[in-house]
Amino acid sequence: MITKILFTLAVIGVIVGLARFRGRTGAVGVTPAKRKPKTGWMRWAALAVVMVMILASVAFLYVYWRDANQVVQVQVIDSLSGRVSHYQVYRGDLHEREFETVDGRRVILANTERMEVGARP
Repeated sequence: MITKILFTLAVIGVIVGLARFRGRTGAVGVTPAKRKPKTGWMRWAALAVVMVMILASVAFLYVYWRDANQVVQVQVIDSLSGRVSHYQVYRGDLHEREFETVDGRRVILANTERMEVGARP
């Protein structure tokens, strides 16, 4: 997840660098052509789009973090003996055939075991 954020920041940095580089003139003593002043509404629209993107990213990261840190009840059922074991697990630590409990135990399921995930009572 952090690599996605760093990659996005690197792309933004490259774009800003290119924009500054294109603004320079190549020859010494040559005056740059006069530009029209930018309209105010375009700046506000660009700022609004950037702010919406930042707020959406923050909201997405918060929801992802909240869901990963939710505690769920896991039942491991051995299909040969019928024995049931109960564990509490963070949803982010739950994988296909293994998980790590809240108290730090790592559980790897055998081929004869079945895992059921439910809401915490």
